[in-house]
Amino acid sequence: MTNGAQWHSWLINDRWFRDLPALLQDSLLTGMRQRRVTPGKSIFLRGEPAPGLYALLTGSLRINPGRPQLARSPHAEDYRPYWFGEASLFDDLPATHDVIAQDAVIVLHMADAPLKQLLAEHPTLWRHFRILLGSKLGIEVPAVQDITLLPTQERVAFRLLMLAEAYGGVDGSLRSVMRGDMASTRCLGLTSEVVERVLTYFEERQIVRRDHDRIDILDTDWLRDAALHRLTGAEA
Repeated sequence: MTNGAQWHSWLINDRWFRDLPALLQDSLLTGMRQRRVTPGKSIFLRGEPAPGLYALLTGSLRINPGRPQLARSPHAEDYRPYWFGEASLFDDLPATHDVIAQDAVIVLHMADAPLKQLLAEHPTLWRHFRILLGSKLGIEVPAVQDITLLPTQERVAFRLLMLAEAYGGVDGSLRSVMRGDMASTRCLGLTSEVVERVLTYFEERQIVRRDHDRIDILDTDWLRDAALHRLTGAEA
């Protein structure tokens, strides 16, 4: 049984949460709602509205269970709390993954709308979500308004990393993302023809391999190096 005092203690001892300003801590503590999900039930599904921010407290999740080549399983015992969903703040698109309860889980959830309202009223808070996402991608994440100012290849590499890494590290040398999830005006601001041209460049160098509906990432480290942006100093 997980009570409010227990999950409050887990949050306070979490490294990311502990470093948040009091305003954001208080907003999350008051705005997140506890949700219990039985095994096999969905937290959210690909294509559903932007999920907002989640914190996995107990149990384990299955990400993309219908597509074995994309599956991964974060366990709360390894991460508690395990934060996920924040990537939707950056691409401003519906969910790009299926997230299913592998066993009985307890999550905290703050919906997308109030979270974005908070960020609109206090733009400096964006920095802390950039830190959270960057810790998963292994790069410094640029300010939202600066993403489309990145050089073209950096933008495409950054988008691929977001899709492949935003739910935490996965063992193995092959990672895949759905081609249909690449389209993000906020993250790319590029025509589909330009994106395909960059993907062709990446494929020729054996960084990715394209299939009819997915992109297999063969060299994540190369993508990470390519996505290291040259924009500095932005705080929001």
